[in-house]
Amino acid sequence: MSQALPSALGPYRALDLGDEKGFLCGKILGDLGADVIKVEPPGGHPSRDIGPFYKDDPHPEKSLHWFAYNTNKRGITLNLEAAQGRTLFLRLAQKTDFVLETYPPGYLEKLGLGYEALSQANPRLILISITPFGQDGPHWDWKAPDIVAMALGGLTYVSGDPDRPPVRISYPQSHLLAGAYAAVGALVAHYHRQSTGEGQQVDVSMQECCVWASFHTPEFWDMNRSTLKRAGMYRTFGRSAFIRVVYPCKDGFLSVYIVGGAAVPKGFDYLLNWMDKEGMLGTLRGFDFRTWDAWSSTPEQTRLISDTLARFLRTKTKDEVFQAALKHGFFAAPVSDARDLWENPHLRARSFWVELEHPELGVSIPYPGPFVTMSRTPIALRRRAPLIGEHNREVYRDELGLSLEEMGQLQAQGVI
Repeated sequence: MSQALPSALGPYRALDLGDEKGFLCGKILGDLGADVIKVEPPGGHPSRDIGPFYKDDPHPEKSLHWFAYNTNKRGITLNLEAAQGRTLFLRLAQKTDFVLETYPPGYLEKLGLGYEALSQANPRLILISITPFGQDGPHWDWKAPDIVAMALGGLTYVSGDPDRPPVRISYPQSHLLAGAYAAVGALVAHYHRQSTGEGQQVDVSMQECCVWASFHTPEFWDMNRSTLKRAGMYRTFGRSAFIRVVYPCKDGFLSVYIVGGAAVPKGFDYLLNWMDKEGMLGTLRGFDFRTWDAWSSTPEQTRLISDTLARFLRTKTKDEVFQAALKHGFFAAPVSDARDLWENPHLRARSFWVELEHPELGVSIPYPGPFVTMSRTPIALRRRAPLIGEHNREVYRDELGLSLEEMGQLQAQGVI
């Protein structure tokens, strides 16, 4: 029998105090093999009330949002505002490598659990702090849901249709961006610690993460000397030309990319001939895409191209066009919905979907698997998200040495 390969962060532990702003960071550390302990207040974290819910049953143990972002974590309950709770937390922190928190700046300091106190208890500890605007600066104490971070970070300005006001991407992107960047910062700090033995605080601003995610806009200015505009289902060329890239078809949507000049793929001739055979080439007959310069194209010209192609694609299915693109070599792909992703043969061949047992529900639920594959330190989904206080006994009795009687007293006092 072959021996299981080690995980990248297998020897290390993290205490996850975060809300939805930090869920992804904790999950990434857990996916990499760290023992991540999700610390919730007694009774459960408020984010358990975020839907949707399993079988549409609004119950704190059935939040699909909670399920998705808290896999590979154990779970305990602890009241940090109780003196005994803070004592227990410091005991845990002494044996912990990472602490993740998303409280307003200064909150942990008021409890005596700020970075200075934690580093005194454990000089190797890395504190990861995710907040809307960071730990300092004129906006340090501003509150901000996702819509605010997205807007002030610049992403909203470039999101939406060109003839309408900016829009917010529907799912909280700033939370995911902050969580991912926080995990990167934690790993860089971990690398530094391996060399020096020193921990440090990783200060993550949601706004700044959104700014980093919009760095394609300076590139557009650098190349074109114009500000990138919202393009929606179009792609921007030059200062004013837009070419459509998303089209409706019989059973959904297709992304078809039209280019001109030397970049025209050989298979594009097949697409034009296909349209011509079905009598749908229209006014594009004789149009020479190899001399067409998209950057200097007029809006009228690009609209003519898009409208003609749109009429043709409405008569086709996603798979018809995709198979033709694969065979003949032009730029087209189906816009995948959730069912398409679930049934995608390539994802299945790479074991992207992973079943996790939910004994409390009596079912297995499929999850997206590892975000990367690593040959020597593989990533794996090992456990579903924790129930409220599910691992209290493991942590408090087996690891901290509390008796069941002591645990009962702490529970009665609202500490755990």
